[in-house]
Amino acid sequence: MLRQLDELYVPRDERTLRSLQRRTDELDRKVRGWAQDVLDILPKGVQLIDDEMYILGLFLAQQKRLNLEIDADGADESLRERLGRVLPFFPDPQTEWEMTREAHRTIAARIESDIDRACQFFCADRRLSHNSDLAIDWRVSIRYLAQELHRLIAMLDLRRDYYASPQRFECALVTRELAMDIVERRKVLLNADAAVEAPVS
Repeated sequence: MLRQLDELYVPRDERTLRSLQRRTDELDRKVRGWAQDVLDILPKGVQLIDDEMYILGLFLAQQKRLNLEIDADGADESLRERLGRVLPFFPDPQTEWEMTREAHRTIAARIESDIDRACQFFCADRRLSHNSDLAIDWRVSIRYLAQELHRLIAMLDLRRDYYASPQRFECALVTRELAMDIVERRKVLLNADAAVEAPVS
């Protein structure tokens, strides 16, 4: 079992700790790898700058992780889990579930922190407030693109099925349309700040 201390689960032994670390690292690689695969298949000519593409990748990873967590919560009990209830050398199902939940919580916090940091750096480099309404609107527009991309292609094998799938064309249209919204929000954000700093004649 994992012991709960102020909502932080701490493994009781070294073996469980190593298993949790492996599970967390595997989940992190999986969701970020999927996000990179999505970025690689986006249509050319999308006018997003490098910072926006990086943040989009983080939002994609965040969306994929959330989807995997929902799937895990709704999954039927496996044969391995049933055996774990009666055979001592199989992992205890409760411990397995708690480790999966903790891995998701760890990666969710890690990705959210990366998103916050990336948005703050973007704004700081341009002497903008990352908490302004315009900055938040710009950030939300990137998240919305990530959500729509996930909705369209989450069930596809991107390396085998994407280019033969009709979703390819819808994905391209949605990407171009929503990317234009991101670009416009970025321009409004930068122009509003420039207008504030401009001297009054």
